[in-house]
Amino acid sequence: MEIRPLVIDIDGQPGIRRIVHSVEDMGEILSKQWPHDQRRDTWLAACDACIRALETKTNGEAARAAFIMAADAAGISVDANPQQRPPPRRKPKKKRQAPKD
Repeated sequence: MEIRPLVIDIDGQPGIRRIVHSVEDMGEILSKQWPHDQRRDTWLAACDACIRALETKTNGEAARAAFIMAADAAGISVDANPQQRPPPRRKPKKKRQAPKD
């Protein structure tokens, strides 16, 4: 089930980020990559929300919201709006001056 993309720093390595596109992706992260010492109530709620979404008892956005709350509670960096960033600024090109005679 597709969701609005989000970006998560789950691997514990600086600069390594994962783009999450589906409820299945979130379920895989929660079950296989989530830090064991951070599996608390919000993690369990996110797992339950993903299961309910896969069973079509709720929508993917509800599971996405629960996943983001679990990541925040665990101190895991999440960018919930990766496509809404302004494009990077480009430095203006320097004008070439005509050679002096």
